[in-house]
Amino acid sequence: MADQMQPSLYDLPQSPPNWDPVGKFYISFCASWTFLLLLGVVFLVINRKNPILKIRGIGLSLTAILFLHVYWILAQITYPIGLTLPVILAYDIQYFFMGIWFPLGVALFHASNTRFLHVAKLQKQYTQSPNLPRKKGCNGADTSWLCRLRNLDYSMRILIYIGLGIIVQILLTVGMWVMCLKYHPTFGIPGTELPGGTIAQQMIELSRGWEWWPSALWQVIWTWIIAPVMIWKAWGIRDTLGWRFQTIGCCLSNLHATPLWLISMYVPAFEPVNQYFAPSEWIHLSVMMFEIFTVFVPCWLVVRHHRLRKRAADSNAKWGSTSQATLRASGSLEWKSASVLEKGLTIDFLDKELGERLFTMSALDHVLNENPGPLQKFSALRDFSGENIAFLTSVAYWKTSFPEGANEDQIRDAFTRALVIYTSFISPRDAEFPINLASKDLKHLEDIFEKPARIVCGEARVDPATPFASDGSHGSGSEADSSHDWIELGEVAGRIQYVGDISDAFDAAVFDRAQAHIKYLVLTNTWPKFVSEIQQQRRSGETERSGGTGNSSSSLGSRISKLMHSVL
Repeated sequence: MADQMQPSLYDLPQSPPNWDPVGKFYISFCASWTFLLLLGVVFLVINRKNPILKIRGIGLSLTAILFLHVYWILAQITYPIGLTLPVILAYDIQYFFMGIWFPLGVALFHASNTRFLHVAKLQKQYTQSPNLPRKKGCNGADTSWLCRLRNLDYSMRILIYIGLGIIVQILLTVGMWVMCLKYHPTFGIPGTELPGGTIAQQMIELSRGWEWWPSALWQVIWTWIIAPVMIWKAWGIRDTLGWRFQTIGCCLSNLHATPLWLISMYVPAFEPVNQYFAPSEWIHLSVMMFEIFTVFVPCWLVVRHHRLRKRAADSNAKWGSTSQATLRASGSLEWKSASVLEKGLTIDFLDKELGERLFTMSALDHVLNENPGPLQKFSALRDFSGENIAFLTSVAYWKTSFPEGANEDQIRDAFTRALVIYTSFISPRDAEFPINLASKDLKHLEDIFEKPARIVCGEARVDPATPFASDGSHGSGSEADSSHDWIELGEVAGRIQYVGDISDAFDAAVFDRAQAHIKYLVLTNTWPKFVSEIQQQRRSGETERSGGTGNSSSSLGSRISKLMHSVL
C-alpha cells in the first residue's frame, strides 16, 4: 500500500514556463546567438565562390552546423519551458536527439573536417608534376558496386559511410527505447522500469542507464579517437586559408564535452550546478565553439582576404605599366641567403625601390617566366591552389611549342597536348581540382574538347546523380570505352595522337581567355600571400642574425612568437 502511495513521475502535472532571471537569460541569449549565427551563414553562402570557402566545400559543414544548432536551441529552452511538456515526452525528445540527431550532426561535422586532410594530400601531387594524376577508376556500366563507390566524389563517399553508420545508430537507439520500460510502462523488458523514490530521484534515473551508452560511445569515438588523430595529421600542414586553425580548434574544443557530461550526471557534487546548467550543456558549449570556428572565423578570413585582393588589384592598376622596367633593373639582385621557398627567385622582395610594384602582374609574370617552382610549391602546400600555377605553366609551355604554319600532323599533336590540359585542369568531369572559370569560358572550351575527351578517355566518371545505375549501354564503341580502367591521358599523350574531328575554333589562342582569368585570380589571391610570406621569412632571418647576441628574455619571446605563428 505504501508503494502505491509513492509519487509517480508519470502522473506529474505540467508546469508553467519558468520566467525567472535565468530563464529570461537563456531565451534572450538563444535568440541573439541564433540571429548572429544565421547572419554568418548567409554571409558565407553569399561569398561561397570565394577561394577560401570554395575549397572547403561549405555545404557539408554548414549543414552539420545547422543540425547541431537545432539541438543547441533545444537545450537552451529546456530550463524556461521544458517542464511545460509532459516529463516523459520531454525525456523522449532528449533521448532521440542525443541518440540520433546529435551523432548525425557530429559525424557530418567531422566529415567536413576530414576534407582538409584530403585536399592537402592531393595538392602535394602538384609539387611533383605539373599534371595531377587522376585516381584510377572503372569505366562502363557493368562494373562492381565497390568500384562505382570508389569513383564517387570524396564528399559523396563520406556521406554514404555516414549514412550506413547512422542507420546502425537509429536501429540501436529505437531498439533500446522499445526495450526500456521506464519510457513506456506498458511494454518493455522487465527490470528496466523506473525505481521507486522521490520525483527528483526518478528524474535523475530517467537520464541515466544503459540505453544512453551508444550515444556516449559515439561521442568518445569522435572526440577522443578521431579528433586527436586529425590533430596529429593536421599539425604539420601550414596553410594560408585558416583551415588548419579551424580544424584543430574544432577538435580541441570538443575534448571536454563527454567527460564533463558524464561527471555532471553521476557526481553528486554537480547537482546544484545541474539545476541551472543541465549536464548536456557541456556538450552544447562545444557546439558553440564549433560554430565560432566554422562560421565566424571563415567570415573574418573572407573579409581579410577581400582587403588583400583589393591591395593587389590597386597596386596592379597603379604600377602595372611601369613595374616591368624596375623589375628588370633589380632582376640581377639575388639573395646570398635564401630559404627553400625562395631558392631560385630573381626578385629581391625586400628591395624598397620595388615597394607595391611587387603586387603587380609584371612581377607575377617575371616569376612565372623565370622560375615558377617556388610559387608552384607555395600554392600547392600553403594555398591549396596548385592547379592554377600548374595550368598557367602548362599553357605557357604549350603555346611556345605550338608550331607556326603547322601541318595536319603537327596540329593533331598540338590538339592532343591541349586535350591533356583540358582533362587535367578544366573538365569538371575529369580534373580532380577544376580551375575556376566563368561559365561562358568553360562552355567555349567544352564545345571544343569535351567530345574528343570522351572518345579518348572514355566515360571516366559515374553519373553522381545515379552512381549505382546500370543500363548495360556503352559509349561510342571505341577502344577506350571497352576498357574497365580510366585512361590517364597525361601519361600516354606522348605515345598517342587524337585522330578524330577537330573543332574549327581550335588554334593557338584557345586557352587565352582562361589563362588571363586564372592569372588574375593568382595575382589577387595567391601572389600577395606569396610575396608577404617571402618578405616575412627574410625579415625574420635578418632579425635572428642581428639579434643573436640578445638576452634570454628576447629569445624566449621570439620562440613564443614563432609558436603562436605556427599554430595560427
